Amino acid sequence: MNDDIDHIAQFLQGEQTGFEKLVRKYQNRVLNIIYSLIGTDRESEDIAQEVFLKVYYGLKSFRREAHFSTWLYRMTVNMTYDFLRRRKPVVNDESAVERLAARDADPRQALAAKERAVLLQKAMENVPLHYRSALVLKDIEGLSYEQIAKVLHCRIGTVESKIYRARQFLRQNLLRLEIEAML
Repeated sequence: MNDDIDHIAQFLQGEQTGFEKLVRKYQNRVLNIIYSLIGTDRESEDIAQEVFLKVYYGLKSFRREAHFSTWLYRMTVNMTYDFLRRRKPVVNDESAVERLAARDADPRQALAAKERAVLLQKAMENVPLHYRSALVLKDIEGLSYEQIAKVLHCRIGTVESKIYRARQFLRQNLLRLEIEAML
């Protein structure tokens, strides 16, 4: 956290390297959150650029009442929600899934990994967004319940409930998709 404050101070004093260090530190996390919520590479990258652009112009107003990461994740989730409200339905970009599967040397393993990843992605898409965001922040980003509560502006009990409900939806969706695949 002190590094973040130092980088912010650097940037506010006119040194661009402070902002560049923040971007390098958080860009993959921001992309992961966005991708997990919307499921497409190209759009995730566009939203991430918008997030960091907003951070660039908004760092002057960062009040340090919360950790920088909490402020950044909240902005990321909000901008992703805004995008999803405006978005037209789009066919999924499977390039990330294909890259994941391509890492396996055995073609059968690669195919199985790709099928699992596609199935999980489809199941996640059908989890309501307000539950999905809590699950992504917990299980993919590894945030604590307290951090998630700050990002989502809710109580810890609400976070626990959202994660529980998200896992229920995910389990139901996976089961439904597996049954459909067998038919």
